[in-house]
Amino acid sequence: MKHFGKILAVATLAMISYSANAELAPQWSKGTMIGNINIGAAPFGSSVSLDYVLVDEWWKGHFSVGGEFDIANNDRDSRHYDNYKCTAIGVTPRATYGLNITPEFEVHANMCVGFGVRTWSWKYDNVKYENNESFILWNEFVGCRYFFNDNFGVMAETGYSNWFPEFRLGFNFKF
Repeated sequence: MKHFGKILAVATLAMISYSANAELAPQWSKGTMIGNINIGAAPFGSSVSLDYVLVDEWWKGHFSVGGEFDIANNDRDSRHYDNYKCTAIGVTPRATYGLNITPEFEVHANMCVGFGVRTWSWKYDNVKYENNESFILWNEFVGCRYFFNDNFGVMAETGYSNWFPEFRLGFNFKF
């Protein structure tokens, strides 16, 4: 069911972008910057990202590039170990394609591929274990942004990440 929702969102985005009769709002102009601050779940975490509109009026939408910094705590294996803790930090470049449905409402899909570091610690039979590892991080999200005024809005995204939150809510700042 989770995959069906993602496929439906992407299909809707594609139909809007390819429809010859779609009446879309003017896209964000080249050089617009959007900052995002999010809190997510599954696992719990947060992210800060920045998008820079590189190309406007591309396939009836806009294309932006930027970067993202993520941090997450994951205790999914706490049922198997005592004092299980895992923290991860990731930095990824980010590419986003978006459509402005109205001047206030924008839908988008983005992809991030980058680098992350995890720190694990747990206790088993009164012996404490720790481990650090690096990993390749990727995120795929679809979402929307709603701006209350020219510079401030809210956002929601859902999708897949190999470590960080798969559902997140947050605030946007356009400048």
